[in-house]
This record gives sequence, structure tokens and C-alpha cells, in this order.
Amino acid sequence: PMRRRPTRKRVTLEAGVVGCALLVAGCASVDDSAPSASSRPISTANTDVTTASAAASNATDPIELPTTSTFEPSTTAPVAEQRLDPQLEQRLQAILDAAMPSMLTPEATLQAAVLVGSTDTSWSGAAGRDDDANRPFRMASVGKTFTAATTLRLVESGAFAIDDTIDGLLSAETLALLSGDGYRVSEITVEQLLVHTAGLFDYAFGEGSPMLQRALSDFGHEWTRAEQLQLAVDVGDPVAGPGAEFHYGDTGYVLLGEIIERTTGKPYAAAMRELLGYDRLGLEQVWLEHGENAPPGAPTISRSFFTTTELTDLDFSIDAFGGGGLAGTGPDIARFFEALLGGEVFDDPSTLDLMLRIPATNMGLEEFGIPFGDGASGLYRIEIAGNTCWNHRGFLGTIALACPAADRTVVVTTNTATTEPLAIASDLVIAMSQPRRD
Repeated sequence: PMRRRPTRKRVTLEAGVVGCALLVAGCASVDDSAPSASSRPISTANTDVTTASAAASNATDPIELPTTSTFEPSTTAPVAEQRLDPQLEQRLQAILDAAMPSMLTPEATLQAAVLVGSTDTSWSGAAGRDDDANRPFRMASVGKTFTAATTLRLVESGAFAIDDTIDGLLSAETLALLSGDGYRVSEITVEQLLVHTAGLFDYAFGEGSPMLQRALSDFGHEWTRAEQLQLAVDVGDPVAGPGAEFHYGDTGYVLLGEIIERTTGKPYAAAMRELLGYDRLGLEQVWLEHGENAPPGAPTISRSFFTTTELTDLDFSIDAFGGGGLAGTGPDIARFFEALLGGEVFDDPSTLDLMLRIPATNMGLEEFGIPFGDGASGLYRIEIAGNTCWNHRGFLGTIALACPAADRTVVVTTNTATTEPLAIASDLVIAMSQPRRD
């Protein structure tokens, strides 16, 4: 097979530059404010954004983000895909086959992709009903990593600082909603949203939230951001003070999605595609399911399940505003995580350091009875066979995991909620570290 090799270079934005999860992070082991930018107006117009960097350079034109996303073919030359050793490929496939009996429904498909970035060597496999290993699937909360990286692209561009408070970044309507429920919006920062320490009640899976039941009873319901935020304040109250405790949830990332849109003046999906550089990274099959059209020629997405209930026809507006909602192939998701941890997404290496910064509240996390690891911005640190790896998990049995020092990136999905993909991903990482069996 042939694929197009992306150019591996950083892109600099011109002056004036200006996010439903239950299982999220990973199991674990361990270690760990930027100065605030000057106050600035945030335009709600679609074509004008005023930022600190624009003022400093006397430039007023914002970056041109596409209003509608396009899928342009790569202009780089195709190269032959490098394959793993055949014996290793057999061992990897055997791991998937062995995991299938533990799946909650025989109708689901288990998919995986691995990438050795330094040699552009990759493998994809599948087990179950569908043998198409490269069929796109729903990432669920793995999309939070994309939202976090987009937010930090705006931070490094000077649009706002990571310790700016949200009272200068969200709409008056959203601020009134939060303030009316007791949230101290003048104290909640962008970083607290990123690392889940803003004290927000989780509208998706917070205690007493009816969202899942509503979704399962009406697959065709088209959700809105305002509806989900209203649910957060109607059902729950602040769970902690700003910066005091870690509480995983979707609410903060929905707020980040609003911040991205207001700051760029563009739809969340389009802003993310441009700021992260999908085309430059060679991400040809990654898109927001509710908000973008699938790429031309893309296969239908994999069937998804909640235990044995099929969710394939569920309207994914339920997950479209910052907390997840992306679809993509295993190889493209692996490529993004490899590029992110390899320093290809950000202009400034210190921005990746900022993304990987772990507050004291976020060490040795556990939620939903699952050990997460150590929580940074849209990523969680875990140890696998002596390797430090960064990952995020998602509701539909998804995990993307990168181990930079070992040069290994693994993506797994069971396409089934309430299943745990970390053990499978860990086995794949370990198998790739074992010597060849002659």
C-alpha cells in the first residue's frame, strides 16, 4: 500500500493570530503559570479578532481559518508504507484475537494501530465482525487532546494566556449561567479547564445527570452547547473551588470549545483543523462527526455500542462541542499523537512543556473506580513496562497512547462503551519492545 508522507515542519501563524466521556485516562505511575497577557477585547464578530500579539505588531488581520472544512489532497510525494516484522505483526494480531472473547457483544469490532515514528513503520489490525482495520471510528474523549492542543496553540499565539480567567473569554450568556449557579468565573482559569480543576459539575456523567438516559431514549435528538451547559447548572452545583481538586468531566471542555470559537471567530471544527495543521500532519481522515462532512471516499464509521445496545445511529451532536466528537482512523490518530508528543504541533517547544505540566492536585488520579495516572492538559501520564507514556481514553472503549522515548504510539478501540482498552494497548506496547523470536 502507498501513503503520502507529511512534511515534518512547524508552521508559524502570522501576526494578528488570533472541545462524552466516561473512561478517560490511563492506569498509572508517576512525577509534577504563565504570566498573564494584558487584558484585551475579544470580538464576537466572525471576521475580526483583536489580540495581544496583533496589538504589539500593529497588525489587525486575524488568521484566515476556513469557515467550512476542506479535505485537500496532500502535495507531498507518496512513499511505500514500511511494515513491521511479520512475526511481530502476528504477535500483535494474536493480542487482538485473544481479547475478543472479553468484548461485551460479538457484533463489535476491535481495532488497533501502532506506529514507530522514527522509521515511519506502522501496522493496523482488527478482530471481530469487521476486518477493515483502517475503518474510521468514533474517538469519544480522545478528542479532548485535540481540544487541549488547539487551546494551547491559541495560548502560544498570544490570543490569551493559560492563566487568564474565563470571565474575559466566554459570552455574557454563558458567564451569567455559571455565575448564577455559584461559579466564581473571575477565578476560574483556562488551565483549570484544561486539567479538570475548575470545580465544574459534569453534565455528562455527574451524579444525577439524566443525559445518558435521554440520549438512549431519543437517538435523533440534536444537542446544543447551551443545552448541555444548562443541564450542568440545573442538575448540579460547583463540586470544588477553582484549582482545589481534580474532577473529570465534559463541562470544562465544552467551555473551551466556546472559547476557541469566540477567539478565532470560526466554528470549533474549522479552527481546530487549521490551528493543529491537519493537512500538514497528513491527517486525511480525521473530522468532527457533527460539524464537518466525512472526507471524500471515507468508509462508513465502525459500528459502536453501549454494552449490547448499538449506538451507530446516535446523533453525535451529543459530543460535538469540545469534549470529543471526532472520528478518525487508527493510523491518523496515532500520527497525531506521535506528532504532538514529538514537538511537531506547536511552534514553541515550551508550549508542549506547558501542556504536559501536572498540578499537584492531579497526581495518582482515580475516577469511576479506574486509576488514571497523572493528569496534564488533555493527556495523562502512565508507566508501561518502564516506559513513560501519555494517553487519553474515551467512552467508546478508545485509547490513544504515545511513549516518546520508546518511539511507540498505539491506538486501540473496542467500539464499545464500558469496556477497558488500556490492557490491550499495554500488551501491544510490550510486544513491540520484545526481541524477535527466531
